[in-house]
Amino acid sequence: MNEPIVSWWPLATLVLPLLGAVACLGWPAGAAPGWRRPFILACGALTALVTFAFLPGVLRGDTLTLRLLQLTPQAWIEFRVDPAGVMYAATAAMLWFLALIYAFGYLHGPNLPRVFGALMACLAAAMGVAFAANLLSFFVFYELLSVLTYVLVVHEETPAALAAGLKYLGYVLVGGSLVLCGVLLTFAIGGDLTFVAGGVLPADAALVSLLITFACFALGFGVKAALMPLHGWVADAHPAAPAPCSALLSGVMVAAGSFGLVRVTFEVFGVQLLRDLGVMPWLGGLASVTVVLAAVLALGQDDLKRRLAYSTISQMGYVTLALSLLGPIATMGALVHIVHHAFMKGALFFCAGSFAYATGRRTMASLVGLARRTPVTSASFVLVTIGMVGIPPLSGFVSKWHLGLGMLESNAPYTLVVLLMGALLAAGYLLPVAIALYSDEPEPARQEGASEADVAERANAVEHRKSLFIPTAVAASMTIVLGLAASVGGLPTDVARLAAERFFGGG
Repeated sequence: MNEPIVSWWPLATLVLPLLGAVACLGWPAGAAPGWRRPFILACGALTALVTFAFLPGVLRGDTLTLRLLQLTPQAWIEFRVDPAGVMYAATAAMLWFLALIYAFGYLHGPNLPRVFGALMACLAAAMGVAFAANLLSFFVFYELLSVLTYVLVVHEETPAALAAGLKYLGYVLVGGSLVLCGVLLTFAIGGDLTFVAGGVLPADAALVSLLITFACFALGFGVKAALMPLHGWVADAHPAAPAPCSALLSGVMVAAGSFGLVRVTFEVFGVQLLRDLGVMPWLGGLASVTVVLAAVLALGQDDLKRRLAYSTISQMGYVTLALSLLGPIATMGALVHIVHHAFMKGALFFCAGSFAYATGRRTMASLVGLARRTPVTSASFVLVTIGMVGIPPLSGFVSKWHLGLGMLESNAPYTLVVLLMGALLAAGYLLPVAIALYSDEPEPARQEGASEADVAERANAVEHRKSLFIPTAVAASMTIVLGLAASVGGLPTDVARLAAERFFGGG
């Protein structure tokens, strides 16, 4: 690794989204977006371009740093661009840009200024999470992301949305309090909050203190990462939020909890200390239960968005399970899976939003035969379904391949059983949706929602409105691109390998 380079460019990833959020101020309620639409999209696109511009330097071994603000004599708001951070930031920024395009075609009503302002502010917070150089910086942006997400959950202001938002807020505030306790304990024990490969906590610290610190982080980040039994907010928040917001909740915001676990595992505790403490098998057990039980619960959901929400809980359980093995290949697989899952689940929620827009409903019965009217959107759903199951050569197979190799490397055969069960159950809860879309059976239940004429008109809009069609197609096509080009330098697999090398080699 080369000497750190002081640079102001990481700050651009926060400033650009915040400019987009500021553009929403003074936006008259119910008015057309006007100049604000291209400006907000430009801010989102430029944020993504800046994150991708970091890749060449990261591949060369460069690390960009910036000390921005001193909060206390011992603590700074500080940024660092490293392989793991670039992976999360580039994924978030690209999916966010697609979601913004989709949102301009999907969202209507008087609350557009509020929701787009919150979307852009959340993007800035997500960039802060990605590039935080120490625990305090991470905590500040992590909490901002968590609290601002509340606005997205309650956007529609229905009783169900308000109840889901209140539940979400309760979970994340408790989780954030636990993370804060972990931060304070880390400073008290180790005297430093900087992320360092190999960890900052001393091995000779009191065992009870180290165990309590780990428990605070595991439970606190486990809330956002949707580890069972801390997952209760997910199945209500995802269906309550509009489709583009659900895509971000599932693809980026839940992953923020998993990303927090990555930082704590390798750059606060370190591999050797965690092995000595013996806590990771317990975390792996919770993750195994999460993968299987959440998938089983997904099987019984009639609401498509709830089905996808439980799928998110199950799929993100793979990340924690891989981290618990403390092996380089498993860690590489976990990081790759964060990226691949983000685009796959983003595409599925885009599809679910389009189906709901066409039919006026989200039940399985409303999907029957819909592929005749939404051929491209339905084909996108089927493509991503195949990827989620883990069929080669799609991206879901690539991440599961590395996860499986890591499980073999770590001599943990029971985790391979969990991986296989998760894949089979994913087929069980996603393939029936695909079958329903292409079924020729009549669908009398749809008459209780939109009429056939309404369905035909709305479905035609779904297939021809570029703001809905393009993000869905691009997100779905990433399943192919990230699968076929997995070995290309600079793509997630390559960057994840570099991140794992740093975590395990300190280099």
